[in-house]
Amino acid sequence: MSSRARPARTDGPKGNFFLVGAPKAGTTSVERLLRELPDVFLSPIKEPCHFCPDVAEQLAPSFRRKQQVDVASYLASAERPPVGLAWVASPDDYARLYEGADGHKVVGECSTFYLSSKVAARRIRDYNPDAKIVAVLRRPLDRIRSHYEMDRVHGTTRESLPELVERELALGEDANWGNSHYYVGASRYESQLREFRRHFPAANLCVLSFEQILADPARELSRLFAFLGIDPPEGAARLPSANRGRAARFPAFNSALHESGYKSIVSGALKRVLPRRLERAAKEAYYRRGARMVPDRDLARVQALLREAGVEESMAIAG
Repeated sequence: MSSRARPARTDGPKGNFFLVGAPKAGTTSVERLLRELPDVFLSPIKEPCHFCPDVAEQLAPSFRRKQQVDVASYLASAERPPVGLAWVASPDDYARLYEGADGHKVVGECSTFYLSSKVAARRIRDYNPDAKIVAVLRRPLDRIRSHYEMDRVHGTTRESLPELVERELALGEDANWGNSHYYVGASRYESQLREFRRHFPAANLCVLSFEQILADPARELSRLFAFLGIDPPEGAARLPSANRGRAARFPAFNSALHESGYKSIVSGALKRVLPRRLERAAKEAYYRRGARMVPDRDLARVQALLREAGVEESMAIAG
């Protein structure tokens, strides 16, 4: 996918809101909350990743094995049930994601790769310089642990977390999503936010903290609604739970399924042929919820590595 892709076309409704990350910092919960609000229209493809061709190119080999959405067929369908991630490269296809968005105050999408992309901030500005940008940050050590646990569930690694972090750090500035798991790179919030602040005024950027959302959801979500200029939902504002931690009971088999590309096929088949209750039971049999995958000694080692790498642990930058 070329980094010189044409800009998205300008006719029709345009995105004016972008939830740009960070991964594993509560972005899916924020997206689900906003998707239910009457003033908000979100892309049916949660993460179209249109403005980060650099990351798309880095992840292309692994993503081809996991792609579950034929974008052209999906957009041609009268019904577009929400799906998670699919690279939408074409400007015309991207514009079609917002069909039906007329009359909504907030129109946008939630691609978590944008925050760590080297080009997304500039490309979003070129597309809509008045866009509002929201980033949700999480304490790097906790974000990395959660990211690693997700990768284990997806079968993309069976190595220890310290090994993967050390290997990424050894790559130095050459590390990216294609040659590492990019746990540290995706946690360098200060430089990532600096790039967005270079292209957007302060009034167009809202930075939230995952920890503060948990501690005082009413206050933090009120900040978000005020920033977007929309009315809060009736009653107490709460984030829906999403992407809870789990571990495959048979990690070697799980990895083989993912590497072969059959995992998405099997999952899709189960959804089609099994009633919801039986599908849920099958998942419960396949996964163990709340399983610890990172021993305390490994977390301590990663914390020391982050400190040596100069990764900011304080959430003061979320102000």
